Amino acid sequence: MNHIAEAYGLWYEGNSSWMQLIQQLGLLLPAEISGIPNPQALLFREDRFDAATRIRCGRIYQRTHDSWTPANVSPKPYQEFHINALYTMAELVVERGATVALGRKGAQSHWVVVLAERAEDAHYITLKSKTYFGVLPEVNRGAIPVANRQDILQALEAVVEAAPIQAPQPVIDACRNAACHMITARFPESNPTGKRDLGKLVTWLLKNGERQSCADAVSALVCSLEASASHLINRLHSRAKANAAAEHRTRPVSRQDANLAVDAIAFLLQDFGWAEAGE
Repeated sequence: MNHIAEAYGLWYEGNSSWMQLIQQLGLLLPAEISGIPNPQALLFREDRFDAATRIRCGRIYQRTHDSWTPANVSPKPYQEFHINALYTMAELVVERGATVALGRKGAQSHWVVVLAERAEDAHYITLKSKTYFGVLPEVNRGAIPVANRQDILQALEAVVEAAPIQAPQPVIDACRNAACHMITARFPESNPTGKRDLGKLVTWLLKNGERQSCADAVSALVCSLEASASHLINRLHSRAKANAAAEHRTRPVSRQDANLAVDAIAFLLQDFGWAEAGE
């Protein structure tokens, strides 16, 4: 069984009969896993991290109170080898979908378990970030209407996944889909059947702004801005079509165009009151 031990600020790895110094120390973080009533401290050792996909893979260990002698360690850093903390392979059942908090209290990041695997020497977990890494504002999930929440979160997830790695057109397509879901949820009367495309939703926003212009100038301005952001995404989507350049003699959509569509989604999130405070 694999172990990790800390001694005098150095980290060692191995089994109960032989441990060696970790020369290139990977990231080690305290971990908490939802749904596991385990009083022992958990430790996550990162093996791989992909910022583009927001995927993190590593091993999970749990604190043990075993004590070992210097004979277990090579090279021996001290005549009297004292272990500050010793961790062994976690004997846990980690469910898919569980939330994992990494880091110490007050400075934690939150992840979702997408895969849990167990070998003879270690317990491996694959995590996906619950945050958007700055691609979009972090979302206040509780502020989104319950009936539309899952659809919107999935649509926003598609935007965040596409933005760093996809070509401009798929990113714009993902933004258009997200905008449709968001406007439908924020203004149910704009899409009573759920079948309207973004162009018709933009038209509704503009007409709604005109109706409010005399009674409430602020509301009219808000509708106008939201319509403009949505219209921008819709026009970029039209421009990204294969025949657009030939028909209208326009340039192909660029990475900057895709970034503009993502920024428009960020604007809608904030304007609808669905972004976390301070974003």
